Amino acid sequence: MDIQKDYQYHFQSMSQDSFVVQYLFIPIIIFLVIILIYSYIKKKLLRDDREDLENLKHLQELRDSGTINKDEFEKKKNSITSKW
Repeated sequence: MDIQKDYQYHFQSMSQDSFVVQYLFIPIIIFLVIILIYSYIKKKLLRDDREDLENLKHLQELRDSGTINKDEFEKKKNSITSKW
């Protein structure tokens, strides 16, 4: 009894033109790349928004302490918020 002859179909390797490679592998890779790009852009936008909020808080602290007047505060605030 030869195992390879009896179970020859179980020992064959998968061909390169298989269903998985042709129809699933490339779309999965494309989907993962899209998710990666989306998460990168989202993190970048959130980081920019966080920096703008920190700048506004700092600007408000300067106004409250009397370092800058109301007109300077409004000009700088408008320059920061004009990005939104």
